[in-house]
Formats: sequence, C-alpha cells, structure tokens
Amino acid sequence: MATITYPRLIKRVRAVLIDWVLTIVAIVISLWVGNAIGVSSAIAKLMLIVLPILILDPVLVTVTGGSIGHHVMGIRVTRMDGVSRINIVAATARFIVKTLFGWFSFFFVLTTTKHQAIHDLVAYSIVINKNPAGLASYDVLTERLAKNDPYTYPAVWRRLLIIAAYGFLYGFILSVCSAIFISETCVQYQHCSASETITSFTLSILLLLGIGWITVRGWRGRLYGGRRRPRTSPEPG
Repeated sequence: MATITYPRLIKRVRAVLIDWVLTIVAIVISLWVGNAIGVSSAIAKLMLIVLPILILDPVLVTVTGGSIGHHVMGIRVTRMDGVSRINIVAATARFIVKTLFGWFSFFFVLTTTKHQAIHDLVAYSIVINKNPAGLASYDVLTERLAKNDPYTYPAVWRRLLIIAAYGFLYGFILSVCSAIFISETCVQYQHCSASETITSFTLSILLLLGIGWITVRGWRGRLYGGRRRPRTSPEPG
C-alpha cells in the first residue's frame, strides 16, 4: 500500500474557505427557489437552509471522500487506513464538531501524530493528499513519529483540561483589557472610535494566536500543570 501523506494546514484552511463561500451561495439559491415556488412554512424554510449545508459537507464526504473544497485542493477524507471513506454518521459528527469548535479545531493539526484536527479525532478520520507524487516536497507531510521521542506525556484528558484552563485564563485577561480600552458604547451599539476599532481588531487577533499557541504548547506537554517528562532509561543488567 502506498505511503500515506498529509497536506499542509494551509490547504485545509483554503478548502474550508471554499466550502464556506459555496455554502452561502447554495443557501441563498435554495431560499430564492423556495420563495419562488411559494414555500412559507418556517420548518420548510429551515430545511432549505439545512439541506445545502448537509449535502455540501457530510453527504459529499461520505459519497465522494471529500467536500468540494477538499477536491479542489487535491485532498480527501478517509478512515484511519488511508483508503476507506467514512460513513455518514462519522461524517455528520465530524461536521458538527468542526462547526462547534471552528478554527480552534485546526490548531491540533500542528501537533497530532497524523495531522488530525479535533473533528478528525472524533470521527476517527484523517485528511490525506490525493496524488502526492505530483506535489512539491513541502506539500507532502508524513506521520510524526513518536517512537524516538525522549519524553512521556500526561494523559490526553489532562492535556485537554490544561489547554482549556489556560485558554479560559487568557480569554479572561483579554476581556479585562477590552473592558479597559473599549467603551460600552462601542461594544453595545457599535459606535466605535478609530482607536477602539484598532484595539478590538488587535485583541481578536491576539485571541486567535494566543489560543493557537496554548493549544500547541499544551498538547506537546509544555505548559505548567501538564508538562512532559524525560523517559527514564532502563538500568543495564
């Protein structure tokens, strides 16, 4: 069996952006068609929104091995064997978790052995390159080998708990900064001065980058409370 290779994170981000644009377009068309044929029920209108979303992600992932964004970027979603497609239950769970966690889910791609996001871990799926032979070397990633790792790591639940705790503390600090430098008028009524707009944008970027840094460092056992430890070599004899 061919060696499994994984795409860079930027390819997965581009695939999500493509899917996001296509989903919005599909929803607008779906609602327009529904309005044209006289759909008036609230439930029916809700279905006009939900169906395009489900078709463009979990259904396509199950039937074709990826969303339109995945195919455009030359990547596909498979089971852990790198060959079989995931079923509709796993694809739906994957989509729900990806939606709930948003960009935070993708930070795990930078540190997990098989370059998996949180939604991949939940669905027992991986994202691989379709045709790695035609790609540049920097676009072809291999599994992160742990057998020569000189460290032992805390349990997964403990690392996740540490990441959540640090993330909450960091978010609280940024919230305090926001309360100090951004007026209530700006927050509630969106009447912001130029400096408040810049400050708000800066805090948003810092939140995203900080959560990413905390996630990567926490998963690698580099945060206090969940630090990795050097392996103890067995004594000779």
